[in-house]
Amino acid sequence: MDMQQLLILLMLIPLVSSVVIWLCADNYKALSTLHIIASILTTIVGLMAVSNVINGTTYFLFNDMFFLDSLGAVFISLIAVTGLLVNLYSVKYMQWEVENKHLEVKDTKLFFSLFHLFVFTMTFSVLSNNIALMWVGIEATTLSSVFMVALHKSSKSTETGWKYIVICSIGLAFALYATVLLYSAGFNVINDSHSAMLWTTLMAHSKDIDQDALKLIFVFALIGFGTKAGLAPTHTWLPDVHAEGPAPSSAMLSGILLKCAILGLIRYYAIVGNSFAGFEYVQTMMIFSGLITIFIASFFLLVQHDVKRMFAYHSIAHMGVIAFGLGIGGPIGLFAALFHTLAHSVTKALAFCVTGNMIQIYGTRDMRKMGGLIKIAPITAILFGIAVCSLVGVPGFAIFFSEFLMIKQSIVNNMNIEVILFIIGLIIIFIADFSHFNLATFGESNSKVLRKELPISANLPLIGLAALIIIFGLFTIEPWFELLRNAVNIIMGM
Repeated sequence: MDMQQLLILLMLIPLVSSVVIWLCADNYKALSTLHIIASILTTIVGLMAVSNVINGTTYFLFNDMFFLDSLGAVFISLIAVTGLLVNLYSVKYMQWEVENKHLEVKDTKLFFSLFHLFVFTMTFSVLSNNIALMWVGIEATTLSSVFMVALHKSSKSTETGWKYIVICSIGLAFALYATVLLYSAGFNVINDSHSAMLWTTLMAHSKDIDQDALKLIFVFALIGFGTKAGLAPTHTWLPDVHAEGPAPSSAMLSGILLKCAILGLIRYYAIVGNSFAGFEYVQTMMIFSGLITIFIASFFLLVQHDVKRMFAYHSIAHMGVIAFGLGIGGPIGLFAALFHTLAHSVTKALAFCVTGNMIQIYGTRDMRKMGGLIKIAPITAILFGIAVCSLVGVPGFAIFFSEFLMIKQSIVNNMNIEVILFIIGLIIIFIADFSHFNLATFGESNSKVLRKELPISANLPLIGLAALIIIFGLFTIEPWFELLRNAVNIIMGM
């Protein structure tokens, strides 16, 4: 199978799966079987495509409208790996929701169908070489995921769904301005309407495009894609959405969706950085955005007792960490930022899926009403501990590696004030997380325990995510490192 066929399949499989599941009868066993088969196929095709671009090769499709390069492959990897494990967990989670009469089987059909439509829209945005199509793909992720968030049909979840649409759409309107302005500025240089829409062509002509226009374009892109990624101060939709949606939805939104928005921002970062506006301009903007985001999120973490909202604020904080890595720039800073996308993806997917277990055990999201998790459900407690240890950057876990690289490179670059602020933010996060973890895991139980440890079949995908966190924290996975190095070269125009 050649690469063009793989890329077509990569978009077609989730799209067709979504339709097939929607047309399927309301039979949970049949729906979950189709869901698993489609997820496995998407992952296999995704990883096959990624394996072909690890060495830096780029493949194009449909008159260059779509493409896969090493940079895009980093994010396809997240969709393939994190997406599969979350999908496997979602089968058991949805079964609990039906058994507890929180949802009906027809609701799970809607959820599984939307899940694959959501995967399609994320894949579409990552593979788009046309900047307008990339914007359409990212906007479509909002529309495809909003009903997953509002699945329980309560007034609160409906209100949250509207908030999600309105804020993200307003934010993405700025990204649309950036898209239109970039096309206009690029067309003045390239003089070809088709080529002026292609990211690869705009990158090749970045030095010819007016630098003042590019500076303004990056401001719009930062506001637009930054809103979708959860960067402060336009992050306000994120805690509500992650708290109200089912645990697998939150895992996908935090683990993958936010990263797709970050990719959109990186594409603009690369064009402006390689122009005469220079990397110093975009790095300054990203440092400022990253630190503001980290501090806002870390202070909210201190007062959070809702376990899902706590992890939601973590998502915001770690988008700030990725922005900080982009702000450091250079080969090491960019490498660390991209590594952090994977580390945070698997960590946050584990964290939100663990909250699914905890809600089943205690029937509440309030950690003050939990306690004694280590005795009640030791496997869930250990998985919770692994997620928290990685999120706060304990050595030996995946996130430590990228944060260590950022701190080291900041010191090398004499960014003394910035790195001190960065470390202070991480310390606040460390204190907040371990106090909450201690309360839920080792404190006295203050509420009725609804069930003991969840079956191993439910925990297996979470154990897989935990294993990835440790593997990427302890070992150098050379193919992954080569992919990241080639992705960095693309951003730096090398």
